[in-house]
Amino acid sequence: MHFIDNLSLSLSLLGIYGLILYFRYLFPRSIIPPLSKLLNETRQLLDRAEEIGAVPPQSECRTHLDW
Repeated sequence: MHFIDNLSLSLSLLGIYGLILYFRYLFPRSIIPPLSKLLNETRQLLDRAEEIGAVPPQSECRTHLDW
């Protein structure tokens, strides 16, 4: 019984460590500056493409970017 308890505790600690290690991927994009910067640049390019008529307004690209 001790073995199972120790194994369970070890797996729980590894799970917590894994959660803390990858917690940065769970933050919203406004907290992660590189991702926010990339999304802002992409949005600006899409806005410019819509202005010159290369992409129709309310296109599928806009929908995917908003997701």
